[in-house]
Amino acid sequence: MSEFFSLFTSIQTVIASIGLILATSSFISGLQLVKGASFIEGRIHRINGFSSITLYTALAVLAFATEGLRIWSDLAWITGFLVILLKISIVRKRRRRSFKYVSWIGGTLLLMWLFLVYIHIPV
Repeated sequence: MSEFFSLFTSIQTVIASIGLILATSSFISGLQLVKGASFIEGRIHRINGFSSITLYTALAVLAFATEGLRIWSDLAWITGFLVILLKISIVRKRRRRSFKYVSWIGGTLLLMWLFLVYIHIPV
């Protein structure tokens, strides 16, 4: 059974897939928060967000460990992390004007996770 599992997937693929699911759930709950949702949805959004950031960091560390230091790859991982930090800083300011940009950045984060799943699919 373990041979079958290792033939069709890797730990990076599993982490990227779980991260995509959490990022999608976080994006949907974030859109509901902008509309004025409940306290529970806010907690779900925050837990999904922190979990996806943790998985993103784990994927970046695995990439650094397996591929070594490569300038373009490292720059892409750092840029993705800066997008995450930008979204968090916009949300922390809590200005109603800036909330319209949060959904665009959330969509960008979702696309980033789609790309991460795509590059980790075994061929």
